[in-house]
Amino acid sequence: MAVDAFKLAMVQSSLIAIAREMKVMTMRTAYTQLWKEQGDLSCCIMDAQGDILAQDPTGFPIHVTTMPYQLKGMIEAMGAEAIEPGVVLMTNDPFIGGTHLPDVLIARPLFWEGELYAWACNRGHWADIGGMGPGSYSPATPEIFQEGQIIPPVRLFVKDKLNTDVLNLVVANVRNRAIALGDMRAQYASCFTAERRLAGLVRRYGLATVRQAMLEILDRSEALTRARLKTFPDGVYHARDQMDGDGLKDDPVWFDVKITIEDSSVTVDLSDSSQQSTGGMNCSRSSAISAVQFAFKSMTDPENPPNAGSYRPIEVITRPGTVVDAQAPAAIVGFGDVTYRVLDTTWQALAQAVPELAIASGSGSTGTVVLGGRQERKARREYFTTLELSSGAYGARASKDGMNAIRYGPGNAGSVPIEADEMENPLIFERFEILPDTGGAGKFRGGNGFCRVIRLLTDKAQMCLCADRHRSRPQGLFGGGEGTSARYVVDYGGAEERKVSSKTEYFPLREGAVVWLQSAGGGGYGNPKERDRQRVQNDLDDGYITAETAEKAYGLKP
Repeated sequence: MAVDAFKLAMVQSSLIAIAREMKVMTMRTAYTQLWKEQGDLSCCIMDAQGDILAQDPTGFPIHVTTMPYQLKGMIEAMGAEAIEPGVVLMTNDPFIGGTHLPDVLIARPLFWEGELYAWACNRGHWADIGGMGPGSYSPATPEIFQEGQIIPPVRLFVKDKLNTDVLNLVVANVRNRAIALGDMRAQYASCFTAERRLAGLVRRYGLATVRQAMLEILDRSEALTRARLKTFPDGVYHARDQMDGDGLKDDPVWFDVKITIEDSSVTVDLSDSSQQSTGGMNCSRSSAISAVQFAFKSMTDPENPPNAGSYRPIEVITRPGTVVDAQAPAAIVGFGDVTYRVLDTTWQALAQAVPELAIASGSGSTGTVVLGGRQERKARREYFTTLELSSGAYGARASKDGMNAIRYGPGNAGSVPIEADEMENPLIFERFEILPDTGGAGKFRGGNGFCRVIRLLTDKAQMCLCADRHRSRPQGLFGGGEGTSARYVVDYGGAEERKVSSKTEYFPLREGAVVWLQSAGGGGYGNPKERDRQRVQNDLDDGYITAETAEKAYGLKP
C-alpha cells in the first residue's frame, strides 16, 4: 500500500537530515583539516540492498555514488553471514567498487527486531594512508602497493566491541597516528548517531511504512529522471578529450564517450578510452560510472534529491583494462582527475543533444598539490601535511557565465582557510586571488581560475602534484574560447625557478621556497562578439578581464 504524501515527504526529509547530521558531526569531531575545514567526506543512508536512499547535501558525487558498489563488494567478499547486529565494516579497496586508497569507507548495518533494513555509511579522505610520501598522493607509482596500505573488507566492530587488533594494524601504517585515530572515531561515531536517529523514525512510523517509503522514494526519483530524459532528442552523440600524461609518461591519455539516448533510457559507452596507464592516473569502473551519473544528474533534475533511483535509467559500458576500468594492481591514486575528464567528455557529447543545457569544460582537475614533511617548530604532531586543491573554475553555460575560483566537478571540497593552514603548518600565504583573462571568451564567459602562492618556512618539506591541464586547455562550446591551462612553479629566489608538471613525484623543498599554484580556467560558450556590451564593461570594472582582452576578444575599446 502506498505511503501518503505527507508521510513520504517526512521520511525522505528525515533521511536526508540524518545523512547531513552524520557529516556535520564528523566535521566537528575530526582532527584533519581535510575534514574539519574542507569537508572532504560524504555520508549516506542506504536500504537493505545497498542502494542509496539519501545523501548529505554537500557530499561528493564521486564519494557517494561509488559507495553502493564498494559496500556490495564488501558483502560479497565477507559473505552475508558476516553481516549481523553490532558490526561495523571497513575498507578502502578501490577494486571492489571504491575510489582510491585514501578514501576509507566505514559502514554500519542497521537492524530492527533482527531484520536488516538500512545501512549508515561514511567515506572520508584520510590525511595519510601510508605509502611513499606524506599525504599518500604521488602519481609516479606503477602499482597500487606503493600508494599506501590496502585495507581489505574487515569488521572494525564485532558485537558492538571495537576490534583493537584491526585498529592498531591500520594506524600503525600511517603518519600521524593521533589524526588517524581521531578521524576514524569521528567516522564510526557518525554511523552510531545515524542508527539512533533511524530507530526514532521507525518507532514513529513503523518499519513497514518506512520500508515502503524507501521503495517509493527510489521509484519517484526514477520517474522524474525518465520524464526529463524523454525531452532529450533520441540519437547517438560522441566526444573525445585527453589528459596530460599519466604520471610516468607524457603521452596523452584519451577518453572516448559515446552516448545513445532512446526514449527515457541512456547508454554511455566508454570502452574506446585508452588502455590503463602506467602511472597513477587510472580509475575504477565505479568511479567512471559516478562521473557519468553526475553529468546526467546536473542536466536532468538537479533539484530533485539524488538517490539510486535517479541513476536507474543510465547504463554505463566500460572495458576492463582501460583507464576508466583499471584492473589490479594498477596504480589509482589520481582517480579524481580521471573522473573529471570523463565528466568533461560526457558534457561535450551531451552538448550536441541539448545545447540549451550545455556546460563548457571547466578547470578539469582536482588540482591536488601535497605539501608535507616533518615539523621543525614545536608542535603536537611530528608530521605536517596540507592538500592544496588548485581546482578552480566552471565553464560557461547556455545562459550564464562560468563560476570563478571554485572547486570544480564531482569532488566539491572547499579550500582550507588561509588562517587555519598557517596555524597548523610551517608555511605562509602570499597571494590567494582570482586571475583575470583565464576564463575562455564567449557570449557567456568561462569562469576565471585562481592562484594560491605559498612560502615554505621549513627545510624539511616535500611536494608532489597529482593534477592535470598543464598542457591541454578546457574546451569552449559553440564558438566559445578555451580556458587557460594550469601553471605550477617553484621559485627558490633570484633566477632559480622550476616550472613543474601537473603530475610530479615527491621532491624536496628548501626553506623560503615560494610555490605558485594556478588552476586552469573554464571554457566559454558562444561567439564572443555576441556578448552583451554591459557584461563586458562589468567584467572590465570587476577585474575579470583586462582592457586588452576587452578589445581583442570582445571588440570593446575602453
